[in-house]
Amino acid sequence: MRVLGIDPSLRATGWIVVERDRALAWGVIRTKGELGESLLKIKEETVRVVRQFSPDRAVMEAIIYHRNPKVAIVLGAVRGVLLLTLHELGVDVEEIPPSRLKLASTRYGQASKRQVAYILRNLYDLREDVPDHITDALAAAHYILK
Repeated sequence: MRVLGIDPSLRATGWIVVERDRALAWGVIRTKGELGESLLKIKEETVRVVRQFSPDRAVMEAIIYHRNPKVAIVLGAVRGVLLLTLHELGVDVEEIPPSRLKLASTRYGQASKRQVAYILRNLYDLREDVPDHITDALAAAHYILK
């Protein structure tokens, strides 16, 4: 099964395509400028990734509580664009709570990002230092493949 893991963010949405125990490709969708312009770029890049790699499923972290309401609203807009785009492309999306992602990767639901990244980089043989956005997306993809 080929899985697209996504770490949603307005300015740096991480993505990774994984099949079995191998990472096929990854990247970060970087945006700047107005909200609408940024959301359009996230949609266009998501369409490109899906068309290029044809994932069977997609997965991302479920909504988490955020202290800043403005950040929460913007993140909701990003997630909405991703969910709608993937639905339009016929890709089923699963949303997993962060603690379950950590538990699946490290067997400890309160693991740090650093611990999760270390384990996943080794499991998927990612030799280069990949950004947190990629390892967060990988944690989601790994959950589905596990």
